[in-house]
Amino acid sequence: MTLEPAPRRPKAADSLATVGDVATRAGVSRATVSYTFTQPDRVSPELRQRVLAAADELGYVGNDAARRLRVGHSLALGLLVSSTGNPVYAEIAAGAEAEAAAHGRFILVANSDESRERERAYLKFFESQQVSGILAVPVAGVPTELIELRKRGTPFVLVGIAEGPHDYPAISGDNERGGHLAASHLLAQGRRRLLFAGGPHPHVDLRLAGAKRAVAESATPATIEVIRVRVQTAKAGEAVAGELAGRSKPGLPDGIVAGNDLLALGLLHGLITAGIRVPEDLSLVGYDDIEFADFAIVPLTTIRHPSAALGASAVRILLGLEKEQDTQGRFDPELVIRATSLPGGGLA
Repeated sequence: MTLEPAPRRPKAADSLATVGDVATRAGVSRATVSYTFTQPDRVSPELRQRVLAAADELGYVGNDAARRLRVGHSLALGLLVSSTGNPVYAEIAAGAEAEAAAHGRFILVANSDESRERERAYLKFFESQQVSGILAVPVAGVPTELIELRKRGTPFVLVGIAEGPHDYPAISGDNERGGHLAASHLLAQGRRRLLFAGGPHPHVDLRLAGAKRAVAESATPATIEVIRVRVQTAKAGEAVAGELAGRSKPGLPDGIVAGNDLLALGLLHGLITAGIRVPEDLSLVGYDDIEFADFAIVPLTTIRHPSAALGASAVRILLGLEKEQDTQGRFDPELVIRATSLPGGGLA
């Protein structure tokens, strides 16, 4: 009697089995195999057992370390933001994390703190961790390192404005239209001496362009002054308010558009502290509609755009579930009128 050796089960290290092989052996879809290893709660116990048995027979290893060796990437996505001190980026991160979790992915958040050097260091770190893709909210323009990463196989989505020709996806709200909405609202309230305060950022430049267009289109003569700040923080807003408080009354604006809500809230605090009444003496409009805007001592009129939806959509684009073109019009700005821009602070 001759004994035949039992078939050797492939070892995990040298297995060539794929998700498709396991799906065929188990008689299930590729998605079911993927969910078994990434989101097991979405698979019934009976199906999960079939998939695991098939994977065991074929020597397929579903843990993350093996998957990284096989496909060269992890389940992680990188999110690079320029300042975690800005609540807008926290909202983008929340949207991205929720969408990533729905697809069995994880988000690594990196804060460059407005530093290009730190930004470059985090991009190197993301590459070392073999992230599957990157959501980028860079300090200024798209860093060269990010373009090079893409050439080496790590895709990214720019959450912001792409300057000039580009072959990568970029999603953003219509900042020019938002600035136009803000200034047009002030002009409709009878304000004629406008001031725009904002930092050095492509989004803010577009908001300023929109505000200037509204002034140029005004049927009644109006002017707009521009004050640039280095960073758009509440402290910077307070500093601008201090400068305005030192002016004579004829030199004061009667309406202000701020580049973001943090800057607007600092302005609001500084103006009220200096005895300048908002909105009786001047009206104020922010940008972003962060949570704190509605809880200010005088609730802040602002421009809303869906930050969490931006983060979620960026994840879907990275995962190939939608394209940049699918997002057109989804992030249009909306004017949210509160007390800082209405005569007497009322809603009449």
